[in-house]
Amino acid sequence: MSNHDDDVVLVENPYHTARLKPVRKGKKPPKLIAVVHQSGCTGCEVCIAGCPVDSIELVSGPNPDNPGFQQMVEIDITRCIGCQNCSQDCPWETITMYQHEDCYTAWGNETLKSELYIPEVQLNQLNEDKGINLKAPEPEVEETSDEETSA
Repeated sequence: MSNHDDDVVLVENPYHTARLKPVRKGKKPPKLIAVVHQSGCTGCEVCIAGCPVDSIELVSGPNPDNPGFQQMVEIDITRCIGCQNCSQDCPWETITMYQHEDCYTAWGNETLKSELYIPEVQLNQLNEDKGINLKAPEPEVEETSDEETSA
């Protein structure tokens, strides 16, 4: 994402409600993937209605007391089938279709706020809040007595 340092690693947010949707079927990825230029998105939701695979998610606005104000959308690029409905329906022309191999770079440049992909540190915090520890336990070292080592 353009507003993060280069050292930030983004990972899929397994706690987002979009992860409850059925996995997209298909043997190979689509040739084109839609990416929202969030700086021009008004959150009008027109694109959501036209998406046949439900791959467009609302991103809440910056004020947690009023999340609908200044909301925008993001496209789950792992679910997008490249149908182009959203890019044709968007009244603000803020959704562009990119070649599959270019879509990740475009997503990184055009996404201001994501709830589908989050910094790894944020995921670790979410896991901790939910009592989930994904770190491997330290191996136990057996203590030996002096008699065993001298034999």
